[in-house]
Amino acid sequence: MTRFGMHFSLWAPAWTREAAEAAIPEAAHYGIELVEIPLMAPETIDVAHACSLLREHGVAASASLCLPPTAMAHRDPLAAERFLTRALEVAHALGCTFLGGVTYSALGYKSGSPPTEAEYDNIAEALRPVARRAADFGMTVGLEACNRYETHLLNTAEQGLRLFDRIGEPNLVLHLDTYHMNIEEKGIGHAIEIAGWAASYIHLSESDRGVPGTGTVEWDELFGAVAKAGFDRDLVIESFVTLPPEIASALCVWRPVARDRYEVLGAGVTFLKERARAHGILT
Repeated sequence: MTRFGMHFSLWAPAWTREAAEAAIPEAAHYGIELVEIPLMAPETIDVAHACSLLREHGVAASASLCLPPTAMAHRDPLAAERFLTRALEVAHALGCTFLGGVTYSALGYKSGSPPTEAEYDNIAEALRPVARRAADFGMTVGLEACNRYETHLLNTAEQGLRLFDRIGEPNLVLHLDTYHMNIEEKGIGHAIEIAGWAASYIHLSESDRGVPGTGTVEWDELFGAVAKAGFDRDLVIESFVTLPPEIASALCVWRPVARDRYEVLGAGVTFLKERARAHGILT
């Protein structure tokens, strides 16, 4: 069943007890079924408090992250494995069945050259045991294809599928994002078609990372392709209203992308749900 979610960055730059206590009831009020919890610092999450809050308001959770510069998979597979394994443990404790994001590198890192076979070999070495541990938890691990200005390693759905073949674990999925697809793919529908079964988690993000429906993303093309593919999993809105400074710098977000979160929760969520209903994805 398709669920509409929201990345926690709409409310706060990091998950804290106070921020969660404000965000989760509001998410439920606006019909958000799932909140994506950032796990850049998994040890800081109060798991018991988070689980209680999510349960109370009937909101599910997924998790995402980018690796710290000291634990990038393509440079230090063992450090990446350790970091991801700890994040998996926290995500599982939160009730998540998905951990995605830039699970192979630090956000914004680029070597200045095309990706090498050695880099991909290192990513495979790091992700293989992580995927197996995730399988023990009944979880999938997503690799997010990001645009060329944020990583040199994984930019398209086709690259992601080739990387899956190298890693060889069945519970890896493609974490697609309309913002990145709008830059890198030959069309958003084309990317969904290429990804096929592997496109199991999609970020809905406008061309300026702001309010969906106000930019240049071809939303009808996306929802038409999603419907044709029989996609019935999570669609998660990602609008960067609040960001920690280091993430804002990596993403080159220098100005407000929306008036406030209510513009996204009101106009943005309403627009996306209307387009999803028009294509038979929501009833």
